[in-house]
Amino acid sequence: MSKPPAPAEDRFELGGYYLERTHPEHGGAWYACRYDARTRNVRRRSLGTSDFEQAKTKLAGIVATAPQITRSGAPGPDQVLTLAVLQTYLDGHASGIASEEQAQRAVTLIAEYLASTKRTDAMVAFWSPAQQLEFARWCVSKHKHAAGTVARNFNVMRSAFIDACEVKMRLDAVGAQVECGLIHSAPKIVMTRETIAAELKIPLRKPRRATLSIEQMAAAIDTLNAPHLRRFAIMSLCTWARPQAVTDFDPDRQVDWFGEHLDLAPPDWIRTNKRRSRQPLTQCLAGWLPAWAAEDAKRRARDLDLGLEPVEPGLLIYKRKRVASVKRAIRKVGPKIGIEGFTQKTFRHFMTDQVKKLFRGVPRELRSLWLGHVVRDGSRTTDNYEGDDPDDLADVALATDAVIALVSTHTQKPLFAVEPLLKRAELKAIGARVLPKTPILRGAMVGATGIEPVTPTMSR
Repeated sequence: MSKPPAPAEDRFELGGYYLERTHPEHGGAWYACRYDARTRNVRRRSLGTSDFEQAKTKLAGIVATAPQITRSGAPGPDQVLTLAVLQTYLDGHASGIASEEQAQRAVTLIAEYLASTKRTDAMVAFWSPAQQLEFARWCVSKHKHAAGTVARNFNVMRSAFIDACEVKMRLDAVGAQVECGLIHSAPKIVMTRETIAAELKIPLRKPRRATLSIEQMAAAIDTLNAPHLRRFAIMSLCTWARPQAVTDFDPDRQVDWFGEHLDLAPPDWIRTNKRRSRQPLTQCLAGWLPAWAAEDAKRRARDLDLGLEPVEPGLLIYKRKRVASVKRAIRKVGPKIGIEGFTQKTFRHFMTDQVKKLFRGVPRELRSLWLGHVVRDGSRTTDNYEGDDPDDLADVALATDAVIALVSTHTQKPLFAVEPLLKRAELKAIGARVLPKTPILRGAMVGATGIEPVTPTMSR
């Protein structure tokens, strides 16, 4: 059982924590320490440095972000630093969400704003509606942000404040579990896209960029030479899925070959406010998935022969590691072909725009369901009784294959692993305004992947 530490005049203390060096004669590391009266033990956490000044800086940082419990519970918003709450949010909840990069960017901007106004010591209570408006004005004047971008920054702030008010298990500065909230309340974030646009007299939304043409999309795909980027592009064209759904995709768990459909939500996916649809397999994807599986099997066999460590499992692999994001690589496509604003989501926008324009018989409701949007039709309670039927989206799958066939006529490499079976009568039945020529792969498939083409088993 440890005794309470004896007071020392030269000991550095901060917020109930103090620095201690167990073996100073050996140049040992400094520890952050706190005496726990409940267990009557001293809790310690190494700071990973033997320099006293660095240790003081690190102690100040972890104490600032550690939960502080008073007799009346969590402290008020006028006692906790804004930057501490935001950093705790980044280290905790925000580290596991798809928009983590956006959260990090928003926190960086808030810190930059506070530094520019010499208010890095601003408490959470600082963010009155007037101060929120000043931050919005700074974002627009300093960074030329649109109303939607500024609103997303405030969404991060709002989420961080809500998370800070939640009572849950948290780690204190020495790594002990504490059940508490960081603050007992927080200012209401009133800034929305509409409010920002009205107050600052700026457009509510930027004008939408023109839809990419078939030829432009073909040129964009031809710039993607890396295998994982081509797989991402083909998956995105076939499923219209959000980028995270594509990078998460596991054919072994998410494809039902007997039922000829796929589920963009893997079995262990934690449901968010975004939906992931169940879709019939397009002919394009039904051809590529076996081809990619054969490629990956050959690679694993080759690695085994060479005595190499097995590559991480996954559909998208780069430098022997599973790809978590292709955002930066895809952003490089636009400058190469002279298209502004080409991103991962461009494939999704392109497909829904082309199907809407070229296939008048595919209604908006079906396009929405394919995109993973909620369609408000009838009682929402009915969703508890009815499951998604991928066959309802067969017309969207047919239109998707037709659009990809149109793009394929302009690409240097094939976009189909097998010859698609697109029937004129079926295309006319869904209101096709353009009938694609069925691509015939005169040996191109073998040259591209080294795998003999196979006859698809899909039927319409």
